[in-house]
Amino acid sequence: MIKNSTAVLSDSKSARWTALALLALAMFFGYIFMDVLSPLQSTLQELRGWNPNAYGHYAGSETFLNVFIFFLIFAGIILDKMGVRFTAVLSGAVMAIGAIINYLALTDMFIGSSVERFMETSLNLPDAWWNVTPFYEGMPASAKLSAIGFMIFGCGVEMAGITVSRGIVKWFAGKEMALAMGTEMALARVGVFVVFISSPFFSALGGDLSVSRPVGLAALLLIIGLISFIVYFFMDKKLEEQIGNTEEKDDPFKISDLRYILSSQVFWLVALLCVLYYSAIFPFQKYAANMLQCTLGISNETAGFIFAVFPLGAAAITPILGNFLDRKGKGASMLILGAILMIVCHSTFAFVLPALRGDDLTRIEENTIITAEVTQLDVNDKPLKAEVVFTPDHFTNQKSAQLLVGREVGETIVINPWNAFSKQGVEPKTTAQKLVRFFATDKVDYAKAMNLKNDFSVKILKLSAPSGFAGMFVAFLAIIILGISFALVPASLWPSVPKLVDKKLIGSAYAVIFWIQNIGLYAFPMLIGSILVASNPGVNNPLNYDYTWPMTVFASLGVLALIFGLWLKALNARRHYGLEEPNIKSQDAEVEFDAQQ
Repeated sequence: MIKNSTAVLSDSKSARWTALALLALAMFFGYIFMDVLSPLQSTLQELRGWNPNAYGHYAGSETFLNVFIFFLIFAGIILDKMGVRFTAVLSGAVMAIGAIINYLALTDMFIGSSVERFMETSLNLPDAWWNVTPFYEGMPASAKLSAIGFMIFGCGVEMAGITVSRGIVKWFAGKEMALAMGTEMALARVGVFVVFISSPFFSALGGDLSVSRPVGLAALLLIIGLISFIVYFFMDKKLEEQIGNTEEKDDPFKISDLRYILSSQVFWLVALLCVLYYSAIFPFQKYAANMLQCTLGISNETAGFIFAVFPLGAAAITPILGNFLDRKGKGASMLILGAILMIVCHSTFAFVLPALRGDDLTRIEENTIITAEVTQLDVNDKPLKAEVVFTPDHFTNQKSAQLLVGREVGETIVINPWNAFSKQGVEPKTTAQKLVRFFATDKVDYAKAMNLKNDFSVKILKLSAPSGFAGMFVAFLAIIILGISFALVPASLWPSVPKLVDKKLIGSAYAVIFWIQNIGLYAFPMLIGSILVASNPGVNNPLNYDYTWPMTVFASLGVLALIFGLWLKALNARRHYGLEEPNIKSQDAEVEFDAQQ
């Protein structure tokens, strides 16, 4: 209740949109950190020894505490008891702490440290069915510590998600609340776009390939996000002094609610739709860049650029679809269409893109994709060897590039780095670096080559023609369609829940759905990593993986989602839940969104 008739802070358009900017900025940075390593999967394997199994366990660790320690439920209780201000600052601090731990695990100072030795001897659990943790025997020490940091971050980002939604309701109730929520969600999508463009760039900045550099920058952004939450704290405190404690609270989650929720057939259809769909989207994001690298034979920079259209397209179209759903309805039909588009896209990645890549060759031609074992010769310390993928124009010295043309599979060529990469007037450096530090980037130039102090040999293992325009075009088109699917399903799924569940159980229903969703987000990155290793026996080059089986699994999730979507629409036709009807009937319906939307 308003204490007096004078205007309050939220009545000011500039004030409430400033509050939204502070909240949305922190979530924007959170989404950047969530996927900061997604475009660098191959680099992680090259520099830190993370094979797909280790990477999958790291990626799944983000939701581990939310699933098995029920932190997602505790976050709701904290928000209920302590309010938006306290929970926002707490979530920002937890995200920053987790990010810093993740960063430290990937720095060079971690290598050879006492912490690394401790992690090597700790958390070595059997890789068995009963081991539900992200840790297993043989997992790299850096991956273990990164997973610990990522799971702490995951607690913070989930807490921040529900807190930001509640904060928007508090500031925009009776005003532009739908637009505010849509803006915050769109900005989160842009965060994924930014990271797929910037992470490969910062990892290769200065010619010294690094996985810690982009992670460190993302952690710094989260500290800025914490500052944004602190500024919001004082704005919100001033608002509450004006209006009193009028913050609306959902009924807290109660165990007794489960018997009503879990006995509902329609609830299970929605919950299974949620876990199937999101398990085919967010875990896919973790592997998308490497899938495009392997399937198209491109660099991680180019792969990141292609995939970046996915979140950007979803951000652009989500408000349009939300407005259509509000005014025209067709929620169940939109769910079905979203599942169909997802099936088409993942099937394209599994079967169409590999077919568009050129055939294997026996002789190097212009633009041939070369898989080779590169070994530095006459090294006094530890021998340097790496399996790399490159093309003749990888070399800045065109004379050396032409020497490769005509060479055949099985041949070994000895190359002098000065002759291959040098430009006149530049003196060579003497510091030996891993060969992969320059072969993993788009273009090898003299600055990177001068890190080599001896000749190196190139043994040609495999030659193939590039995908060309057709492969790149189909990849772009499939990513755009997947972005449309990603906009269709969330826009129709979440507003449908209040139509299917008793009003007093909505808060509990959301809590259970989000928990079930997190089970899929925890399990599927690890499952996909295991499938990738099992379906590529003997493959050690992170740019040579065959992604047919992982993409088939994602497509199968879409098939199951389609079946449940059709079932839900048929049930709606019989029981008249109103899923096909417009949302705009009254202005007092409020729907809160999960951080993972």
